[in-house]
Amino acid sequence: MKPRTLYLLLLAALSSSGAMGQINCNSGSASVKLVCEFPFATGVLSNANALGGTNSAASGAVKLATTLNVAIATQASQLPLATASAGVVLVYHGGVPETFNNLGPILTDRAQTVGRGKVFLGFTASQFVFTDIDGASLSNLPFAYSQVAYAPGSTTQVVSTTYTTESTSLAFRADQFVGVGTIGLTKKMDFTVIVPVERVSLGATTSHSQSYVVNASTNQAFGPVNNPQSYTHGTASGVGDIIFNLKSEIESGERATFSAGFNLRTPTGDELNFLGTGAWGFNPYLVYSYLAKVSPHAKVGYQWNSDSDLNNPTLTANGNQALPGGMQYDIGADWSVQRHWTLAADLLGNQFLNTPRLVPGSSVPITTASSTFSLPTSTSGNSSYSINNVSTGVKWNPAGNLVISANLLTQINNNGLRSRPTPLLGISYKF
Repeated sequence: MKPRTLYLLLLAALSSSGAMGQINCNSGSASVKLVCEFPFATGVLSNANALGGTNSAASGAVKLATTLNVAIATQASQLPLATASAGVVLVYHGGVPETFNNLGPILTDRAQTVGRGKVFLGFTASQFVFTDIDGASLSNLPFAYSQVAYAPGSTTQVVSTTYTTESTSLAFRADQFVGVGTIGLTKKMDFTVIVPVERVSLGATTSHSQSYVVNASTNQAFGPVNNPQSYTHGTASGVGDIIFNLKSEIESGERATFSAGFNLRTPTGDELNFLGTGAWGFNPYLVYSYLAKVSPHAKVGYQWNSDSDLNNPTLTANGNQALPGGMQYDIGADWSVQRHWTLAADLLGNQFLNTPRLVPGSSVPITTASSTFSLPTSTSGNSSYSINNVSTGVKWNPAGNLVISANLLTQINNNGLRSRPTPLLGISYKF
């Protein structure tokens, strides 16, 4: 899942031979990847030549798959991660150091750096269980496609067209373990490496599948014919996209600090198993924080991404496009309830510009000599939207610079790929 996690109908391009852009789900190494599960579950690939012809709606099926791929990849690129908030820090009053016990935020950043020569190490674990995409439940996605059968030896003489309707249920979960290491390069600059390790599980079940066969000569329909239920499932584990961060204080006083920095995301994760995005990412940002018993903070940035093979809406070999990006904004506060306890709350927002989205409630019309009817399906379209999450958590400082944290991330709107409230546990230490 960043978180990476988050967060499904799967691939980017499908040719008439069953290849998805540069990714072939019929054979080769890509065919065993998670990215190929949805096409097989629906029968789009396995039935493409079953009637002696071609799958005339394959591109529509894969455009729908691409919509889910882009949702997974883009939100994986912008899932909130625990940062190098240094926990207990020192503030200076007239040059005299004073221990400051507000432990800082959990899923966003402080403007203060860790200090020259200081080292911060942290580890977090979280689980994302995705339930919806663009307001539609992943447990009941309507899907329909057609196949054309030609006369033997002909590529133009149509014998019949088979229309298939079905319901697809996707079960998608990502367990994420993130290591954070920060070193203070100078008094006002630090460098951070964030390494996510993920385990992704994806299952696709197709049920209530029925087919109608329309004879090309008589334009009469035969059916419905009930098709057997199908199920595919797979898991993948590995290192995700590693992120490097450089942050520098621009203005700093006894309590208020203003900093600038940038994240560089590297495409180290296997995007075909949804462990990464398949794209480089660059995120410059500004962050402000004020140290007090109740400490407000704010952060604003912008995410740019390079091309990814998970975003290929033109269904061509050279059609890879950049993953959607946009503005990021975080605002919140931390409350030092007691000496060793801090409560943290944040509103975290991510903007996605001109990104593929699922459009449920569409239909595939069928007109025969005796009747006209339609089959429910889902399609895709492009628009911009924002995803907003509320982060609430607690940090505990049992001794020294050791900090233990617990957090719950809850999405408050129905845009994009949505997960259940996501728990996070973390531990960190500053040397």
